[in-house]
Amino acid sequence: MEKGGTLRELVFKTFLRNPGLGPSEMAERLGANYNSVKAIYARLCEEGLLRREGRGNYSVNYEGILLHLLERIEALERGGS
Repeated sequence: MEKGGTLRELVFKTFLRNPGLGPSEMAERLGANYNSVKAIYARLCEEGLLRREGRGNYSVNYEGILLHLLERIEALERGGS
């Protein structure tokens, strides 16, 4: 598996660079457990960062990413984390 960051971070960053990768291909590329990667994809969809387009097919949810970033900026400006 690649070094640096959590598996979730690695999956998300790798997906942004390679948006055609489904959970199976991602698990193979990162040398990670398939079920763990599949759960991360599901969580990223729940958080609005990815969209599930069909079985094993996902896309980047740019609107969701922007909203997430705006929320983080607002929290940091309020002094929260």
